[in-house]
Amino acid sequence: MKTIKFTLTLSFMFFLSSIIISSCNQKSNDKDMELKQTDLSVLEKEIELQLREFEKNLQNGDSIALGNMYMADAVIMPSTVGRENIVKNFGSMIRDSITGSSFDTTGLWGNDQLLVEEGKGTWFHANGQIVGRGKYLVVWKKDNENWKILRDIWFPEKKK
Repeated sequence: MKTIKFTLTLSFMFFLSSIIISSCNQKSNDKDMELKQTDLSVLEKEIELQLREFEKNLQNGDSIALGNMYMADAVIMPSTVGRENIVKNFGSMIRDSITGSSFDTTGLWGNDQLLVEEGKGTWFHANGQIVGRGKYLVVWKKDNENWKILRDIWFPEKKK
């Protein structure tokens, strides 16, 4: 009888301890979530700087600097794979006098190592003529303290 009572008491204590620990972890997770949400505004500013750098590199006609904004194994979907091909792609655009762009973030999700950015963008010829508008999704990845593009996809605006 004493063994059963001891086992029940021990089980109850274990159960009660589990609830208390679980409650403490929940409060800790809530604080972590608040911290991550606060940090997202800081990360948004970092991505904003990257967008302005991208625009500057395109305006300067620097396909190598544009390519270096991408991870070595990056993909511009659906079919431009790897930094070398991305540099060639931008070189072609620059030779076609597409040296202007403007990008605005409309959504940002993730953490301090991986972010998904949704936005609207416009591409321009050197003479200021708009050559394309649309929406985009970019996956940014932290690489040695620098944000680089891992995946990039563009959705052109439908012509009316």
